[in-house]
Amino acid sequence: MLRVPVHKIQPGMFLARPIPMPNDPYRFLLQRDREIPLDLVPRLKQLGILEVWVRHRGLEFLEDIIDENLGEHQREIYIGVRENFENLMRDITAKLDFSYFQSSISNFFSYLKSSSGSNILLQKLDAFDNYLLSHSANISYLALLVGMNLDRYLIDERRFKSAREAKELHLLGLGCLLHDIRKIQVPKAILHKPGHLTNDEMEVIRRHTTYGYEMVKGHIPATAAQIVLNHHQRWDGKGYPSRIDSLSGEELPPLAERQIPIFSRIAMMADIYDAATSERCYNNAKLPVRVLHEMRTTCRGFFDPVIETAFYGTVPPFPIGQVVELSDKSTAAVVDFNTDFPVSPKVQCLRRPNGEVVKNPALEEIDLSLHYDLEIASVDGQDVREWTASQITAELDPMLV
Repeated sequence: MLRVPVHKIQPGMFLARPIPMPNDPYRFLLQRDREIPLDLVPRLKQLGILEVWVRHRGLEFLEDIIDENLGEHQREIYIGVRENFENLMRDITAKLDFSYFQSSISNFFSYLKSSSGSNILLQKLDAFDNYLLSHSANISYLALLVGMNLDRYLIDERRFKSAREAKELHLLGLGCLLHDIRKIQVPKAILHKPGHLTNDEMEVIRRHTTYGYEMVKGHIPATAAQIVLNHHQRWDGKGYPSRIDSLSGEELPPLAERQIPIFSRIAMMADIYDAATSERCYNNAKLPVRVLHEMRTTCRGFFDPVIETAFYGTVPPFPIGQVVELSDKSTAAVVDFNTDFPVSPKVQCLRRPNGEVVKNPALEEIDLSLHYDLEIASVDGQDVREWTASQITAELDPMLV
């Protein structure tokens, strides 16, 4: 099967995975093995569905890699979060079901630990009707994956805990699920404003961290509550919120480097990545390869270097199942993530440079890390080579970026 952007859907394409209703994980717009009607495409775009999984002969093995149950777990968490947050939006005095949040994340984390595909990011929430809530579900998933690849570092950074307690990643997932809880009360005119915010508007946005912390403090473990407060703190000390000296009342600089709790450092990276790769009312979703490039360059100094390394080994620049064009003009499908050389994955050829369709892609698999004269040139018509350059440099010498 292949990932196909909705605007690339063509007659004769059959679904490999059902398309869920954004507001109900148990209902579907279209079931698997059905041909996708072209008149459904505008509806998919309206619902924020960016891509669908379609059948492709020779690539059936990807169905075993892309775990369908993962999407079901993500949607169930999303629905629970939405129900809780909508109650709060209707009535500020409504009580959130914090026990639900804790149990759902614990169950999700247990599922990830038992899943064979839990070492890399496979798929974001694929259908939703509220960006803010889907964002919370997405960064919980991504943060958990990154945390699972930081085993030893978690123990080193949380020395005051036992080894088992240091790796209580369900608290990381819980904090991420609630990290933007007070943004639901930020005026939509500010939250969805295109272009730059004024200083006053930015201050309203920034208050969501402290107000959100006050809302969850005492209701969830302190480790998770700290994520709500500190998920915008930057490694270089230029994040927010500032601190207040408890004795003098003076304002102190924001946290920096290892002053920032490690779970907040992880959440911050996941937050930036998911926001940039998501469709927004004022901004189109960016390709993962572009976002990872910008995180290495534009965002240099934002992140803990150890977490950066784990993050880039968790998030593929070219997701499995994505269709790409190579520098020799052939078309291929990404079939494996090369953690040592992320922008040089394994691909299987779908169409040769002369346009000839490959009947058996498995017989023409290419490990791009072994072919220095061949690279991924474009995705969905966008030339990506300017974005892979910084990542190739990092593969050759991690100390350069």
